[in-house]
Amino acid sequence: MNPYALNPVGTSSALGRQLRLRRLLGQDGRMMSVALDQAVPRGVAPRLAHITSTFTRIVEGEPDAFTVFKGIAGHLLWDTDITVPLIIKGSTFCVDFHPTYDATVAGVRDAIRLGADALAIGISAGSQHQAEMLEMMSATTEEAHQWGIPVICHAYPSGEMWGDRKGSTESVIYAARAAAECGTDIVKTWYTGSAEEFRQVVEAVPTPVVAAGGAPAPKPINVLEQAAAVMEAGGVGMTCGRNIWQAEDPAKMVRALRAVVHDGATPSDAAGLLE
Repeated sequence: MNPYALNPVGTSSALGRQLRLRRLLGQDGRMMSVALDQAVPRGVAPRLAHITSTFTRIVEGEPDAFTVFKGIAGHLLWDTDITVPLIIKGSTFCVDFHPTYDATVAGVRDAIRLGADALAIGISAGSQHQAEMLEMMSATTEEAHQWGIPVICHAYPSGEMWGDRKGSTESVIYAARAAAECGTDIVKTWYTGSAEEFRQVVEAVPTPVVAAGGAPAPKPINVLEQAAAVMEAGGVGMTCGRNIWQAEDPAKMVRALRAVVHDGATPSDAAGLLE
């Protein structure tokens, strides 16, 4: 019997997309990834200025994936034995110059050429530029899926048209659902402050939802508590940037977050890994 008669996706792009998602989400369907894409949107912090040494310390903690711009990927991965899944950032805002518009800076061909497991793009929901970003997201997702590349959308309700509703659970649901409606595979969005509130986001979005780590927390335990709440709400994980690479020991912070996301450790138990 012809095996492809039973498995028609065996030679299609659907298989590539499935395998890449499997590498990102692992056997338990969860992901603890690290964002190293903040130099353009937020400026070159000291740890990002020394990106190679910072990356080396992070990899010691064994994250599930990491996100960088295309021009940095080679500096981190060339001539190494690092096998952590790579996510290429395909768009970016800038808090100082274009805070509510994600400019396209990389595409599907870049992700394929660099051997990435996913392409990440962003939208600023509620922005006066929302229409253009939705068009970009839809077109990018369609092209990516033709080539078996998953798309992660950083869906933030950061637009100026929200008024005092900006950052509300309602606005986060809208941004995340817009990304899902346009076909993205994983949605990364703002944490809404509690497991109860974030559960509303998860339940309204049919694709896997990952929470952004957000601004630097007062204490490491606060990051671990957020991760625990996200998992309790039904999220599939966390993507952290500043709360990892600005930590006293980035590798230990990655391990502590992995313990919460993958092992169900309590924040207090996970905090023991930081000692």
